[in-house]
Formats: sequence, structure tokens, C-alpha cells
Amino acid sequence: MTVWKKHAFLRYIRNRLREEHMAWRIMLREEWVSLLALLAGFALLLLFSRPFPPREVTLAVGQPGSMYEQLGQRYQAYFAREGVNLKLINTAGSRESILEAEDAGSPINAGFLLGGIAHKGDFPRLASLGSVQYLPLWFFYRGKQFTGSDAVSYFRGKPIAIGLEGSGTEMLLTRILAMRGITIEQDSAKFRRLSHADAKAELLAGKIEAMAIVDGFESSTIQDILKHPEIHIFDFAYADAYVKRMPYLEMVMIPRGSLNLVKLDPPNDIHMIASTITLLVEKTMHPALQHLFLQAAESVSQESESFFGRVDEFPAYIDKSIPLSPVAARYYDKGAPWLTGHVPFWLVNYVDRMWLLALGVFAIVLPLFRLIPNYRLFRSRQLISDAYDELKLVEERMYTASSAEQLHYLAERINLLDNELGDVWVSSDETNRFYTMKSAIALVRREIQERLQKNPPAR
Repeated sequence: MTVWKKHAFLRYIRNRLREEHMAWRIMLREEWVSLLALLAGFALLLLFSRPFPPREVTLAVGQPGSMYEQLGQRYQAYFAREGVNLKLINTAGSRESILEAEDAGSPINAGFLLGGIAHKGDFPRLASLGSVQYLPLWFFYRGKQFTGSDAVSYFRGKPIAIGLEGSGTEMLLTRILAMRGITIEQDSAKFRRLSHADAKAELLAGKIEAMAIVDGFESSTIQDILKHPEIHIFDFAYADAYVKRMPYLEMVMIPRGSLNLVKLDPPNDIHMIASTITLLVEKTMHPALQHLFLQAAESVSQESESFFGRVDEFPAYIDKSIPLSPVAARYYDKGAPWLTGHVPFWLVNYVDRMWLLALGVFAIVLPLFRLIPNYRLFRSRQLISDAYDELKLVEERMYTASSAEQLHYLAERINLLDNELGDVWVSSDETNRFYTMKSAIALVRREIQERLQKNPPAR
């Protein structure tokens, strides 16, 4: 490219940029009301779409030392990496946690619910994010290991801890015993409503003969009891029958020797009944925080070595008593958004929620941008046409003017028109017409001046 061509190209670019700048400046000046309304619409869209989630959320985690609390602590660490403070609050049990979350006046936003506790229609303010882990029902007892077939007679009259009133342990055990014809209220003398910590202490001290507890294998309470040589785990021989009657349950097993291969503990396979932990959140919880809970649940499931569950089995929508959150439904259907791990979690969720709307807005805005060149051309032609109309009117009145005063008035109108055109922008496609019009203005001005010289004003 020669120096001349290079300079010509740069001059062309400079002129085009200057033309664009002038065009946008004039359009903003003349169409500011429409543009302001458009910006207000985008601002309202941002406001109602809630791009930025709260930086603090509260999770109820049941009793201290429980699997609920351990899960909450793992979620807390995951949330902290994303800059969100997950507050953990202990409660009396699973149902108590959810009742707190259901209460509009409570600070709790989410909680763990033992599968099967809720019925359809319960907790209308909450939505399910799915089950996040299996939680077995453990029945520990002292003394000689039970090997018979009539467990009801074996434990009749013995003091047994069944969890706090309203806890998941008490509610699940109540339903199982009811299938065997046992009502807790009628046998209240032998059933003790104790917290997990108190029940463990009394069992190890020999103050009670047995305790029921719904908790994870990894919980500190379970691990402490498993270390005691005089405590046995009850084998639910009819586990399959219970599961058949209560579909929200699963049959899990502690294989022979899986606790200690050297001592071959347990000496036989132990069948157990397990429910699932369902994570419930307020329906109004910000979608980005719901996504964060789901990602935390998936991360914990992949990283932890669950004794009963399989890797990548959770989260999953198993207990269907509470409707699934739309956010979770999309997560299970589509998986984690592809931006996950590359940009902040709130932006991942916002893009995932808004891309369809953004596509619609783009489909509207793109044609509008394509209309801008036509708008410029139309406006330029309209401006030139209006100027020609004014010029024609002045010219017609010039021919009929009968006095110098009338000619002076027409000269002022011509000067005003010329001044107005000096501060306008026209499309480069209309440059020839524009300067032709300017020449026509000059001709009419000269004609008026000549007529004034022939017809000077009276003195």
C-alpha cells in the first residue's frame, strides 16, 4: 500500500468515525425520551430478575454431632469458597428444623428433612432440592446378642430411648412399631424421649437397654457407640417388608466383617432400614443460592466415601412428598451450567436463568440496530425536504412581496434557515442533495438582496 493510499484509508476511517459520533450524538439528543424509556426497562428487568443473591443464608442442622450437622459443616466450607456465609443452627431434630424454615418469622432459610416424615401438602412455603444422602435407622442394644425371631417379646418392658418428641427418629420408629401393633403412647413407661447425646450417655452407662437413632455412619454419635464392645446393632430381618410398605425407605446392609475384618465384626450381615435426607429451602430463596446448595450437595457426594450410598448417587429426587424446586428440576434435567467453576456462582446462575430472555431481547434489539442506518437516511431526507419546503415558501413570497419590509423579513427567514442547517448532520448518502439545497438557499438569498437594491426601504 502506497503512502497516499494509506493516508486516504486513514482519512476515510477518521471520517466514518466522526460521522458515527455525530450521528449518535444527534440521535441521543433527539430521541432521548425513547432511549431513556428503554434504559428504564432494562433497569426494571435487572431489578426484578435479582442478579445478586444475599451473602448470608441460614441452615438448620438438627442436633449437635448428628449427620445433619456434619453435612451442614461441609456445605458451609463449600459456600465459604464462593464468598457466602452459611450459618448453621442446631435444632431438636429434622422436623423441628423444617418447622423453623416453614415459619415466615424465623431466620432459618433451609433445613434437612428425613424422608417419609412429610405428606403432600405439608410445608407449602418450602420446596425440595432433592435427597442428599441415605440415613439409616440404628437400633443399638446392650446385653446378649438377639438371635431369635420375636424381637417384640425380647425388648418388652426394657427402657428404650426413641429420640426427642417430633424428631425424625421418633416419627420413623413410631410408624415401624405401629406395623407390629405397638403404640408408643400405650407403652410410654418404657420409651424414653432423649436427645441423641443423652441417649448415648445413658446407653453406655447402662441406664437404658436400647436406643433408636436415625443418623449417618460417619456421625460422631454412631462412631462412639460402635466402639463399645457391649453394644450390638439390631438386625432388621423384616427390612424388605418394611420397605415394601413404606416406599420412601431403602434397605441397606452392613456386610459381615465390614466394621473390622480382623475381628470379623459384625459376624453376620446386618439388614437395616434407611431413609433419605431431603434438603428443603424456602420457595423464595434466590435461585443462585439454590444452585449453590445443589452444587455443594453434588460436591460432597463425590468427595465423601459414604458407607451406604454410592458415589454420584446424590443429589436425587427420591422423596416426592414435597414438590421439587424449578431450579432443582432444571439442574437434574440439564446438569450444572457449563460456566460453573469459571465465573462467580451468581453470574453462572444469572446467565443460566436469563439467556432465553436475553436471546429474545437480542432478537428485538438487533433489527432495531439494523434500522439505525435507515433511520439516519430517513431523517436526513426528511430534514432536506423540510428545508426545501421552507425555501420554496420563502421564494414564493419573495415574488409577491410589495415592500422592502417584506423582503427584509424573508431575508431573515433565509438566514435563520441557513444557520439551522449549519448545525445539523446528514447521512453521507445525502451529501449531494444537502449541498445542492445549500446552493439553492444562496441563490434565493442573492435574489432577495437584488430586489432590495432595486426597492430600497423608504426614508
